[in-house]
Amino acid sequence: MAQQERAIKTRQSIRKAAAEVFAERGFDGASIAEILDRAKVTKGALYFHFRDKQALADAILIEHVDEIRVEPDRIKLRELVTAGFTLVKRLETDIVQRAAARLTLEQGANQIDRAQPMLRWVEYVEELLTAAHERQELLPSMESPIERRKVAEMIVGSFAGLEMRSNAFAIGGTAPDLARWLTVFFQTVLPTIASPNILSKLHLNSAGERVMAEQAASA
Repeated sequence: MAQQERAIKTRQSIRKAAAEVFAERGFDGASIAEILDRAKVTKGALYFHFRDKQALADAILIEHVDEIRVEPDRIKLRELVTAGFTLVKRLETDIVQRAAARLTLEQGANQIDRAQPMLRWVEYVEELLTAAHERQELLPSMESPIERRKVAEMIVGSFAGLEMRSNAFAIGGTAPDLARWLTVFFQTVLPTIASPNILSKLHLNSAGERVMAEQAASA
């Protein structure tokens, strides 16, 4: 048991160190040597858990998607909104989320498997939309699974675009305004898919502030 716990701790140390380096330098700029130095582990220990730098990046991207999920909500569209703003908060506080974001948006580094994590993210949003449909939270136009898939892909792609835009306009150390832009996005998109009685329960004007405050309180 002690050996297993040490192995888990070592893997976590490597993961955190890799996330720090990826977040700061991107994939191409990151080196195994710097990751080893920050993790305080041997090269053998690193390669026991991850075969190479690409495997480290892939693991961070997959774990980033797994951590997007939030506590279930009886109103599934509200759960979707909560998941979005929770991710915004985690991008501020969680180095793994920031590393994954940079790896996802980074130009070059074509050897990284971005398709699988993005697909899993789309599937999560699609799952929420399907549950929302079953609870009659969506407009009749969203009855088709094909339409729900299209909307899920659009939401995921738009979030990535909003994040890129937010970072690009964060000038002079100004904090990125991703939460504000996500509010505008939800206010624009959700009325086109949500039934009016559900839309009024989402409180989109204040949803971001609510989720961010809850995340800060639980930290």
